[in-house]
Amino acid sequence: MKKTILAACVAIIAACQGCSNTPAQPQSIVPLYSELASFAVIDSARAVGIMRTDSLSIRAMTQVLGADSAVTYPELVAWSHSLPVTIFTPAVDSIFPSLLPVEQALGGILQNAAQHDMQLPPRTYTAVVWGNRHSIVFNEPVMLIALNHYLGAEYPGYAHWPSYARLDKKPERLPYDMAEALTANKYPFEKTKAYTTLSRLLYEGALIYAKTKLVPQASLAEALGYSPEQLEWCEKNQPEIWQKLVAADLLYDTDESTAERLVAPAPNTGVISTYTPGRLGRFIGYRIVCEYLDNERSLAIPELLSPTFYDNPDILKLSRYSGE
Repeated sequence: MKKTILAACVAIIAACQGCSNTPAQPQSIVPLYSELASFAVIDSARAVGIMRTDSLSIRAMTQVLGADSAVTYPELVAWSHSLPVTIFTPAVDSIFPSLLPVEQALGGILQNAAQHDMQLPPRTYTAVVWGNRHSIVFNEPVMLIALNHYLGAEYPGYAHWPSYARLDKKPERLPYDMAEALTANKYPFEKTKAYTTLSRLLYEGALIYAKTKLVPQASLAEALGYSPEQLEWCEKNQPEIWQKLVAADLLYDTDESTAERLVAPAPNTGVISTYTPGRLGRFIGYRIVCEYLDNERSLAIPELLSPTFYDNPDILKLSRYSGE
């Protein structure tokens, strides 16, 4: 277990090294998960102080969990005894004995986002644990990061999840998920009258490209949610994948479900074949985006994530992408 924790921390710390020579400043994260867990053992005066100091974070979390009004001290004491808190907090403390590596990673992501002119709004960043199925949620101006979603693929609490989903639960994946969440929140996909499956693939490819630029020393495999072996398979079989997409007339399909089957997490991309990795549409979209940037012209991340780019019917031709 100690080796696993050390490896996870090293991976997250590596992700915080900036692209420039200027070290990224850690971005403060409110440790709400540990503060609320302590409500069961601290005196009421200290608890009220925490409630006052972190009221914005508390309100953001409780609203996401369904509270209609401001929660009271007794309600937070009850929360400190709840199943998510009692089960997940010790596990989170074992994997994340300090939030500093996560704060450094987030600081690096935000610094790189500024360098790429993404103009992300100022926020409060808050670490929580909960039973919510989402790992990162925005309740502006707060970004809630559920650390209990990053306890490692072998964590017993994930045993009921399918194996492909458990692979996304590694602590090493957290910087990539933060980068994607921040990017997609600022530049969400817009379905226009020009929508096709290719539009969605280009948008998803641009998201992957953004992650490789925002998470310093990024691994393309991790950005795609793949193992190194899966990425190698995709690279080797890229011509066949592309030929199947074209032959099946999928690129210009206007049914949203077609694109979803190509980009959503799944054990395989069944629309292509049952032996492929899931989310192959993201891999193909990323390759088209990179070919466009290499062969046509450079675009900033905000431009790549605009309908002007991903709905442009000429992008594929201009990219000269052929699956090779």
